[in-house]
Amino acid sequence: MRLMLLNLTRRGLGLAGLAIACMVALPAADAQDYPSRPITLIVPFPPGGGSDLASRLIANEMSKGLGQRIVIENKAGAGGNIGFNAGAKAAPDGYTITTITQNITVNPHLLKEMPFDPLKDLLPIGVMVQVYSMLVATPSLPVSNVAELIAYGKARPGTLTGGHGGVGGQAHLSMLLLANAAGFKAEWIPYKGEAPVLLDLIGGRTSMTVQSLGGLGQHVQTGRLKALAVTSPTRMPQYPNVPAIAETLPGFEVAGWYGLAAPAGTPAAVVKRLSEQLRVVLDNPEVRKSLTEMGFVIKPHSPAEFGSLINSDYRRIQKLVADAGIKPE
Repeated sequence: MRLMLLNLTRRGLGLAGLAIACMVALPAADAQDYPSRPITLIVPFPPGGGSDLASRLIANEMSKGLGQRIVIENKAGAGGNIGFNAGAKAAPDGYTITTITQNITVNPHLLKEMPFDPLKDLLPIGVMVQVYSMLVATPSLPVSNVAELIAYGKARPGTLTGGHGGVGGQAHLSMLLLANAAGFKAEWIPYKGEAPVLLDLIGGRTSMTVQSLGGLGQHVQTGRLKALAVTSPTRMPQYPNVPAIAETLPGFEVAGWYGLAAPAGTPAAVVKRLSEQLRVVLDNPEVRKSLTEMGFVIKPHSPAEFGSLINSDYRRIQKLVADAGIKPE
């Protein structure tokens, strides 16, 4: 904020200086009492997806230690950008925080216009979970593994459809990279989140998708979806019978993460308080067990470590997209 002080008397200047000093002191004073009221956690995807499930579990546990409720507010759309943007532009007082995903490092390279700067407008608090995903198909698709999917796609160009929860998301990127690496074409269909994709996939209205293990387990176990592969470099312990895509396409790996962030300008003491409470929650054996059973990998990061991860992923995705010849839309 720029203050323009014109034609002030010496006394006026003194009062203005006192006012500014008080304004500067307020965030620190507020931070000592933080939080004194409920906190809103914006989740940029609809209820039911992996990021929503992880956010709800962790927010519920964090609220116990903070002594205030954390209220989930789902703001879905535009590959997470609607929610990310709302979080970035919220008041920097610690009472609105946002679940961020790897989408913030991908979207800038797939979209011509971004409503916020992911490297400047959000302050990292910490990583909730790291995420590997599963490639699944509708049961009626006559393939049972990645090799058969590639052969099917090459024999029937443009026949396959891939549903994803928004341009720039891990699902979109994973399927684009898979198709480019394998040399087949498909039609990519955006939805407003992960849950609607699953409904169409189960109903046979789209061919395939990639989603976090946590959101797919029950559907794979009941046979409503067909597991083809995982995006981790090796098989996941939760699904030892599901091969890695890398077993067919050596070197293939797509990893993601879900984390918490605050608007730029949030007092450092508030970010520290939230980060410390997140770490306490992630060290809780019961929470770790629940998250692991959902298919998540737990690897806590400090705010600085999370910031480094975001920056390195931003550069890595930039190169991946360029190497794949993907053009911003």
